[in-house]
Amino acid sequence: MSENNKKYILITAALIVIGAALYFFYWMRTPQYTFTQIHEAVQQHDLTKFEKHVDLNSLYAHAYDDVVYYAFGDPKEANPFLLGIVQSLKSVVVPIMTEQTKHYVETGSIEDNTEETSDIDDTAPAPTPAPSPKTEGQQLAEQLKERTGFGTMRYEGVESSEQVGKTADVAVKLYDKQLEHNFILHVKMYELDDGSWRLTEITNLKELLKEREQATAAKLKQLNSKVQAELDAAVTAVPGTIAIDSSGGWFPSYTMQNTFTLNNISAKTITGLQGSVEVFDNDGMLLQRCRFNDYLTLAPQGSSSLKKLFSLNQFKPETVRLLRSDLKTVKWQVTISSVSFDDGSQLQLLTQLPKAKYKNIKTDTHKRVCFYVLLFQLIADNI
Repeated sequence: MSENNKKYILITAALIVIGAALYFFYWMRTPQYTFTQIHEAVQQHDLTKFEKHVDLNSLYAHAYDDVVYYAFGDPKEANPFLLGIVQSLKSVVVPIMTEQTKHYVETGSIEDNTEETSDIDDTAPAPTPAPSPKTEGQQLAEQLKERTGFGTMRYEGVESSEQVGKTADVAVKLYDKQLEHNFILHVKMYELDDGSWRLTEITNLKELLKEREQATAAKLKQLNSKVQAELDAAVTAVPGTIAIDSSGGWFPSYTMQNTFTLNNISAKTITGLQGSVEVFDNDGMLLQRCRFNDYLTLAPQGSSSLKKLFSLNQFKPETVRLLRSDLKTVKWQVTISSVSFDDGSQLQLLTQLPKAKYKNIKTDTHKRVCFYVLLFQLIADNI
C-alpha cells in the first residue's frame, strides 16, 4: 500500500471519528437527549439528575390547571365559589404528586411502606378522622392519575421537535394498548446553561384528556356491540321530560327529574333492569350521567312509564356545567345497560373498560403511581 493511500485512509478515519464526536456532542445538546437522561436518572435512582431535567412543580401545577379547565370550562364562565374551592386544593395536590414522584425516583417503589409507631391501644376503636384538605387533595390526586391513562401506553418515539431560542416543543408519540389508539403528547422544554434541557409542561393535556375520553367511549362501543344489539332487540327507552329543581338558600341542593317510557319488545318478561340517564350539550360533551336500578315486572310487548329523581352534587365539575346549561337546548337519552328476565337470563353491557394489566414496577400497586411517573417509566422502558 502506498504512503498516499495510507494517508487517505488515516484522514478518512479521522474525519469519521471527528464527525461522530461532533454528532454525539450535538445529540447531547438536543431536547430528545433529555429523555435518555431522564431514563438514566430513573434507573439509577438519581433524584438530583432527575430534578435537573424535570421541573416537577411546574409540570404538576400546569397539569392541575389544565384538568380544572377541562372539567369546568373557561374560568370566566365557571361558578366562582366552586372554582375557588377546587383551586384552593392545588397547593395540597401538587406537593403530594411531587413527593410521590420523588419517592419513586429515589427508591423505585411507588408506595411509602414506612410504618409509624404509636402508644395508643390498638384494641380501642379508632375515631373517624375528620376530612382535611390533605385527604381531599390525595383523593383528587388519585383522580388526576386515573384520567390520563399513561399506565396502558407505550412510548413510540419522538415525532418532531421544534426549537425557538431556548424553548422547544417536543411531540412524543404514545400508543395506548388498551384503546388501540395513538396519542401525541406535546412537551415544553427549556434549555439550561450547560446546553441540556428541562421538561416544564405538557402543553396539550386538555386536548389529550378529551381525545382519550372519546377513544374510551369508542372502545366500549366496540366491545359492547354484540350485547348492545341484543338489548336493542329486547327493550327501548323513550325520553319524556327533564327538569332541575333547587332547594334555595345559601347552600342550595339540586335534583334532576326525568320521565321516560320503557317498552318490552322481547318475547320474555323483564324482571329488572339497570341503566343511566345521560345529558349532553350541543357539542356532544357529557354533562351528567345518573345511574338507576329498577325491579319491575314488564310483560312481553308491555310498556311502563317511569319517573326518576336524581340528587346532583353541585361540587362535581360535570354538574357545574349542567347547572349553567339551558335545559331547552341540551340533549338527553336513557341508556339501558342491563336487563334481567324471568327465566334467569341476563343481558349486560360493560360500563367501563376491563382493568388494565399494569407492568410491575417493584410492586403490584402500579396504578397508584402519579401519572407523570408512568410517563417517565414508559419512556425509560422503551428508549
